[in-house]
Amino acid sequence: MQKILVVEDDAPSLILTTEVLKNYKYDVVSAVDGEQALEVAERENPDLALLDVMLPGLNGFQVCERLRSMPQFRNLPILMLTVLNEDSHRFRAIEAGANGFLTKPFKHVELIMRIKALLTASEDTSKMIPLNSAITAFLTALEHRRPGSVTSSRRCANLAEHLAMVSAVTDKAAEKLRMGIMLRDIGFIACSDEIAHKDDTDPNLNEHTIRGLEIISGLNDELVEAIVRYHHSTLKSSDYPTDLPPDVLQCVNIALVCNRLEELVYGPDPCPKQEALEAIRAETQEGYWPEEEAELLARLLGN
Repeated sequence: MQKILVVEDDAPSLILTTEVLKNYKYDVVSAVDGEQALEVAERENPDLALLDVMLPGLNGFQVCERLRSMPQFRNLPILMLTVLNEDSHRFRAIEAGANGFLTKPFKHVELIMRIKALLTASEDTSKMIPLNSAITAFLTALEHRRPGSVTSSRRCANLAEHLAMVSAVTDKAAEKLRMGIMLRDIGFIACSDEIAHKDDTDPNLNEHTIRGLEIISGLNDELVEAIVRYHHSTLKSSDYPTDLPPDVLQCVNIALVCNRLEELVYGPDPCPKQEALEAIRAETQEGYWPEEEAELLARLLGN
């Protein structure tokens, strides 16, 4: 029986959610605040966590971030419950590493469908443990080599996963999309110190892309390789890959707009999310970014 951790401080909501989940044959453990949620998670090792955003003490975002920082919960499916029309909550959930979010009020059947989808995806991911372990080792080396790179890639990958969900990207392609973004800077571990410590805006960064493609060549995956190869491109770049299969190009486009948003919000000259989305919209009109993916990104984040 699969175990679900429900973190909810509102007693009636907790009782109702627990009853619904038990009716669908899930084992349920619960917590009423953030600190207790972390304690229960470590003790019970749930298969999925259902987190309310508004909690006493640590809020749902902080709990999500804490869970993601623990090796045993890096791949734990986390579904966050956000307040209706709170777009800032949706963006924050993505930043924190949540796999999905539901806005209150929601229908019980919708909750169950989302839970089943996340648990199925989690089972598929568990079959890739040897590969994921190797990737984790590479990313650990990258973080030592170029501090902050993995955190940046993870934020971008989280956002891209959510954009893929509303872009009719298949689950398998979305998984490869995430892998490609997480590995986009892996080539820095094979570059000289001079290259490894350059700013992302430096035009002389081709070497890390070449080295990255060499490192991942054994994967033999066109989508992952395309994201690593073109993650610094724009539609105006001479190397923009117009000849890729449509499904691969769609994922590259998703990676590009998500990378641009992450760069604007967290880069050397950070700006608020709203301002970043407006900048992307203006740049899209100038022909730098794909219109469909840029528009879907704005809708996803409530702009």
